[in-house]
Amino acid sequence: MPSSEPSSDHPSDRPASRSGTEAPDGAGAIRDRLRNLTWRQQRFERYLGRQLHADAAGLAVMDHLVNVGPTTPTDLARRLDASTAATTLVIDRLVAGGHAYRQPHPTDRRKVIVTPADTWESAAHQHVAPLIDGIAEAADALTPREQATVAAFLGRVVDAYDRATPP
Repeated sequence: MPSSEPSSDHPSDRPASRSGTEAPDGAGAIRDRLRNLTWRQQRFERYLGRQLHADAAGLAVMDHLVNVGPTTPTDLARRLDASTAATTLVIDRLVAGGHAYRQPHPTDRRKVIVTPADTWESAAHQHVAPLIDGIAEAADALTPREQATVAAFLGRVVDAYDRATPP
């Protein structure tokens, strides 16, 4: 049976404790798992960017366009907490790469709408589906009570991020 322990040499994959002699338990184990999860998420995003030929900012824009829908560059800049100039550069790269396109705004001729290319969602889904399926499988393996506990904990983690990040 495969081990559930991480399989790379990244420091967050190795068991550690304050004394350095044994794996932590309780809150220390949770912190270590969250650190490991963050590192894995960052590694996956780099992989996805390589596969889809988009940088991190481009992936963030495309994620927003696919999940929220086509929008203006100004709205994207707000969403990314970036300047409109920086966002325009990201959009320019996405358009040049064939990942998105600009079209006239339906009611305001001064504006444009950024829309994902028809091929983007299926290309992204090909790489993201195994992750989505794996997370669903892990969640489905929990009892309803465990699911509620995990959901509540993750909600508190999100709240901690929100409190630590000024508006």
